[in-house]
Amino acid sequence: MRIAQISTPHIPTPPPAYGGSELVASYITEELVRQGHQVTLFAAPGSRTAATLISFPEVNQASTFDARELVHVARAFRYSHDFDIVHNHCLSAGPALAHVSPVPVMSTLHYIHHILGCFPDHNYAAVSQRQKQLASNLRIRDVVYNGIDVNLFRLGEDKDDFILFLGRFHPNKGAHLAIQVALRAERALVIAAPLPPPDQQDYFDALIKPHLHGRITYVGEVRGQTKTELLAKAKAIVSPLTWDEPFGLVLLEAMASGTPVIATNRGSVPELVLDGKTGFVVADVDEMVQAIERVGEIDSSSCRAHVEQNFSIQAMVDKYLALYRLLLGNQWIP
Repeated sequence: MRIAQISTPHIPTPPPAYGGSELVASYITEELVRQGHQVTLFAAPGSRTAATLISFPEVNQASTFDARELVHVARAFRYSHDFDIVHNHCLSAGPALAHVSPVPVMSTLHYIHHILGCFPDHNYAAVSQRQKQLASNLRIRDVVYNGIDVNLFRLGEDKDDFILFLGRFHPNKGAHLAIQVALRAERALVIAAPLPPPDQQDYFDALIKPHLHGRITYVGEVRGQTKTELLAKAKAIVSPLTWDEPFGLVLLEAMASGTPVIATNRGSVPELVLDGKTGFVVADVDEMVQAIERVGEIDSSSCRAHVEQNFSIQAMVDKYLALYRLLLGNQWIP
């Protein structure tokens, strides 16, 4: 099958550090190539892939996030006649421009952009059942859970005495609540996150920065071996979400490392974490503090096995291939 993958123009695919949709797009692309499909990846300069790579450096002349995606997707769709199907990961532009493609286009809902309500009949894949519920006004063709490469993560059975927050500084992610949990539980907390963007600086200065001393340690953005070791050594990862996050790749990465997840019952969390077996799904900070005392009940090997059995890259790609064939119908070319 001839397949186009339109990743984002913002950072390379795969990302050097933070970048969920770019990481998923990379996993899909490389597995499709491995299975023998002809794949072209449209992505930012500096991307790495076994597929054919096409980048458009001129997108950087656009001044906003949405404008860069618009230029990137419009350029990519000029090539759409070369493919059997287009798989889009740019939600601010792909669904709006899909009508110019002579072949079917489908988009993965990495997040819900406000423009999508104007294009409800586009072909969407949700990344969790909860997201499908929240996007009931859109034509969701199927739910496809994201997958990860478990082999990139080390099973850590010998834990150090700290809990970990890994993400970014946004009130939705709850780093300020992770600090509350650590202080109340009297546990060391390591915060691994990139520096806040300008629109979150006030949040960081008011609720995060004053606590960065004593048992609260900020290590900045982590990647590679540093990230792998943090995940493997943490006694637990805490995710005090304050919004319905559609999917949490970091939760899978933690469990693949044998590290229990303690997360609030929001978004996809109860679909990813087996309460009492791979972590604890809690209601609030009070229950999160209580759960900290129970992490010894969780078996590290069970955490990893859960990810291997339910969130592999191959399982994700096989489901996307079934969706491609559904959209192509009788036009499908093996």
